[in-house]
Amino acid sequence: MQPRGTIYHDSQLVFHNGVVGKKYLILLNTPSPKEPYIFVKTTSQKKDKPSTPGCIKDRSLFFIPAGKTFFTLDTWVQLYELYEFTPQEIDSKKGITVEGSLDVKMIDDIVNCLFEAEEDNITPIHKDLLRPPMQDSLLKLEQKYDDDRS
Repeated sequence: MQPRGTIYHDSQLVFHNGVVGKKYLILLNTPSPKEPYIFVKTTSQKKDKPSTPGCIKDRSLFFIPAGKTFFTLDTWVQLYELYEFTPQEIDSKKGITVEGSLDVKMIDDIVNCLFEAEEDNITPIHKDLLRPPMQDSLLKLEQKYDDDRS
């Protein structure tokens, strides 16, 4: 079992539209042995994406500049599509390897951005896996404390 922030490479990812391709995936949760793995995919294709580091809420993206982490190219984390795999699928999946990891602050920032951009589209089960109830309570308390100090 890998912790959240682990970067996988899937050489045979089946995208939501049915196309199969190679992608780096970021694990968003630390699954227990019976819990699903929740991933987001990444891309280094700029096309018309903004290059503002961090959360790009209106586009459901998180931008990681080249060389700041594991990624050697400018990388956009695509928050608008979650990929879920069972532990059995991960164990038996051919072409998937662990390649690296993100630090705790970066993965926290990515998950927080996901909630800012896509909260209405995240299932309750995924919300609990991404932000266990205790963590969510602490986050709300922290935000209240920050608001009180402003």
